[in-house]
Amino acid sequence: MPNKLSQLMLSVGICSLLLVTACSAGPAEPQNIAAEVQSVPAATATAAPTPAPTATPVPPAPAPTSTLPTEIIEEPVSPVAPNQVPMPDQLPNNAPAGSETAVKAAIEDLIKQTGLSAGQITVVAVEAVDWNDSSLGCPQEGFMYAQVITPGYLIKLEAQGQPYEYHTDQGKTVVLCQQ
Repeated sequence: MPNKLSQLMLSVGICSLLLVTACSAGPAEPQNIAAEVQSVPAATATAAPTPAPTATPVPPAPAPTSTLPTEIIEEPVSPVAPNQVPMPDQLPNNAPAGSETAVKAAIEDLIKQTGLSAGQITVVAVEAVDWNDSSLGCPQEGFMYAQVITPGYLIKLEAQGQPYEYHTDQGKTVVLCQQ
């Protein structure tokens, strides 16, 4: 053991001595590098000055002519764009505040599923629910779901006498849950 300790101390001493010697030598002196510079005589201006440009007159533009019909034809305008689903005129009185987005998403999904129009769909009930996991209370076999309480809504719709039950989160995620 003392032998290894002595070797280590000797190595540290040598490294320290080399470091001190290298630092005390000071910076290296700069080398004189002479750059060869050639002078080029300036060119003398012998060309005649360029004349100033002259303005060319532009003829006036012709008056615009209209090809539009003189009478206005009014066409009926749909109040809702084709890709938008109108909200039902009345949500149930006990519908939770903030459930409008989820209800609209459920109606949009039912329209895609059935091909019905929004006017044929009735909102029967909307209630706030805390689902036990991210399956929104409607798990599908073969899928895994996060085991977290997921706040959302239970939305009951009806169309042509057929009931439809939607489970949603508080956003636009909707699941048609026909159990």
